[in-house]
Amino acid sequence: MKRLISYTDFVNILYELVREEQKLIYFPCRDGHLSNSLINKNLENFTLLNIRTIEPIKLLFFPAKDNLSINSELQQQILVGIKWCDVQAIKVLDKMFLSDYVDEMYKTYREKTLIITADCIQPQQICFCGIVGGKPYVEQKDGISDLNISFVDENNLILESYTSAGEEFLEKYFQNFEQPTKTEEVQRNSNREVANRKIYIFNNEFLKEENEKYYKTLKHSYELDKIWKIESEKCVQCGGCNFICPSCYCFLIREASKSYNEQYRDRVWDVCHFTGYGRVAGGANPRKYKYQRFRNRYQCKFVYRYENFSFYACTGCGRCIEVCPAKIDIRKVIRNLVLAKGEEVLVKK
Repeated sequence: MKRLISYTDFVNILYELVREEQKLIYFPCRDGHLSNSLINKNLENFTLLNIRTIEPIKLLFFPAKDNLSINSELQQQILVGIKWCDVQAIKVLDKMFLSDYVDEMYKTYREKTLIITADCIQPQQICFCGIVGGKPYVEQKDGISDLNISFVDENNLILESYTSAGEEFLEKYFQNFEQPTKTEEVQRNSNREVANRKIYIFNNEFLKEENEKYYKTLKHSYELDKIWKIESEKCVQCGGCNFICPSCYCFLIREASKSYNEQYRDRVWDVCHFTGYGRVAGGANPRKYKYQRFRNRYQCKFVYRYENFSFYACTGCGRCIEVCPAKIDIRKVIRNLVLAKGEEVLVKK
């Protein structure tokens, strides 16, 4: 089901949703060329035009600190304006938390969430979804999304349901709007192609090959210690790239207490860049040196998860590039590995 709606009408309906106290509405608000994901009663700075939010959407399913007592009374939540890079990250988290072992906390958050995605029509220099197998818009075959928002132009939107929940939402709030014409859909598709081209233009100094190329390079990069040491030299091990990454899911379980007779367990994010991450009993550490931990993060994204899930855990959102105080660019690191010269062998047959 599809509906054509003006940007203004969409915002007005969003106002009505925000007033419904039984639902939490998360939506992007302007902050320069970026946007923040907030619970916000004031829609004055609402936007769908910017790139993904600064904060990763995983915060709403996998909080940085979470009490492990399952709360079945969690409010229903609606996420508005989610981009492809965060949708792909949710796929990674779903694989981790809803596959062989089902994490009940994560499952509860997911079941109570309606996801409304939006095309990314103004990608920035830091965006590189196109070179990790992605694109700046969400299609039904991508999964996760219940309803997608695409652009005919900046003033007119196409809303398209991808699931039964999305169709129900569309019927409830947008039933009085017309369907888009073929001409309007053609214009929407043209806008998507323009955004796609921007992604490749922004990344023309990096390798265009994806999938097997990155996987093979990083899988057989243990003999490139010299390069890993050079690339990791600037890293200050702050953990920013881990915390801001939408698909990192490592965690610790801690015993905590509110009072003498009230104890509980909580789950907090862990960071593979930290020295203690790999430390085992007796003090041994298989990743004692910084370059080993630095390498592990790249191999986790492009090797281990690729072997487990058949897609990369890096979604090309560019958050790690933005947050890094040392200005380490994941694209440049991989490019330098792929283009490494000398006697090192990047790909073994």
